[in-house]
Amino acid sequence: MRTILLTSGLLLGLSVSAQNIDFVDANFYIDESAMVRAVNAQAANLTDLTFHIVSPNMPGAPYPAVASQTMFLQYTSVKTAAPDDQRQISVDVVGGDFPAGVSLALTAQSAGTGSIGSGNEVELNSGTQSGILISSLGSAYSGTGAGQGIPITYALNFTTEALDASTAGVISLQFTLSNY
Repeated sequence: MRTILLTSGLLLGLSVSAQNIDFVDANFYIDESAMVRAVNAQAANLTDLTFHIVSPNMPGAPYPAVASQTMFLQYTSVKTAAPDDQRQISVDVVGGDFPAGVSLALTAQSAGTGSIGSGNEVELNSGTQSGILISSLGSAYSGTGAGQGIPITYALNFTTEALDASTAGVISLQFTLSNY
């Protein structure tokens, strides 16, 4: 009788601890992203900025300075592995000619969440048509609301004696978020 009790107790213990398992793989896909758009302080799409170089009120005076203007570059950047793990935002003159004696300084201040990189100043003129505004950008984003994004301050530089009113016109700037 002891043998039967011991055996049945052992069998009951084995049936209670029996297990059944299965596995499921979780696949993760992450889209690489490099998007940028120019907006005003209210986050509306920006298509142009106007700089009016106004004549002085007094004969013999130089032309007065023109107030600087600020726009924002909103962006989303999700990088990939090296060697494509660093990005930049560049600016290029893609159309038009600078008026004689005029240059445009663009100053970028890094902003956003994540690996936001470093801001730079670029001075564009008839001889310099491109530059890097943000370097060492990684995976980051700026936000989409008013006042969000990389502030880009435009400062118009000129000397009165180098101006030529017949050269006034439009230049087109292109902003590009790309790998180094």
